[in-house]
Amino acid sequence: MRRADLVVGWGCSLTMWTTRHGALIGADAKVVQVDVDARALGAHRPVDLGLIGDAAETARAVLAELAQRGHTATGYRTPEVAERLAREGRWQDVPYEEHPAAEDDAGGPRIDPRTLTIALDRMLPRERTVAVDSGNFMGYPAMFLDVPDGDGLVFTQAFQSVGLGLATAIGAAVARPDRLTVAALGDGGALMAAPELETAVRLGLGLLVVVYDDEAYGAEVHHFGPGGHPLDTVTFPPADLAAIGRGFGCAAATVRRADDLAAVADWLAGPRDRPMVVDAKVTRNRPAWWLAEAFRGH
Repeated sequence: MRRADLVVGWGCSLTMWTTRHGALIGADAKVVQVDVDARALGAHRPVDLGLIGDAAETARAVLAELAQRGHTATGYRTPEVAERLAREGRWQDVPYEEHPAAEDDAGGPRIDPRTLTIALDRMLPRERTVAVDSGNFMGYPAMFLDVPDGDGLVFTQAFQSVGLGLATAIGAAVARPDRLTVAALGDGGALMAAPELETAVRLGLGLLVVVYDDEAYGAEVHHFGPGGHPLDTVTFPPADLAAIGRGFGCAAATVRRADDLAAVADWLAGPRDRPMVVDAKVTRNRPAWWLAEAFRGH
């Protein structure tokens, strides 16, 4: 994108979040924005041309005009780009270097959240609903857990509140009993919402609750820690979330290595007549890349 001479935003807002604080658009690029709402044009960054119109209708009009002018350039649509898209079209296909595993206070290993999520994705049935809470962890299920359609992702982050994910997942599981529902939570949000596990057990929901447990409100740790701020109010002592889940009547497992997910495979193969809590002790020595990027705006 940075090398493009022309960038056209079709119904997108071109905010700092979607343009990486403007870095995705070259300094000399011409920017065109198409939107049905005139107030959206140039609202977040200057544009060279703003067009009021439906994105699909405008695109068809542009194609017709290009054809009339005999336009034949292929632009980025080259065999090389097609091959790269086929090779790296999903986050799971992009190589990464694992975070160091042995960093637990008790000396035990902690699993890289990417490795955890990719392994889970390969185990779960395709027909699924993924409900994601808010926090440092939330990019991992969004990036690595596939969903079958637009209804398959339920994301609640009203006013950036933490702790709404489990209740959202319970609602999704009740609404779509034909699909496996996955609640992706941080440990902070999970502890806030723990009583709702009783609701899930009472309703007999086959809900998979995956807790990315870094023993902290990770977003606050990585946002305020580098500035030297005290972190005692946003870090937690170790908690056995699997034991807490069992106390409510859930199946449960603690995961420190990919092999520990065998317990999840056993639960998936069973009747799934009660929820399962996965207490995933994830690495915590660095922020998620998307969070580091987002915090540049604060």
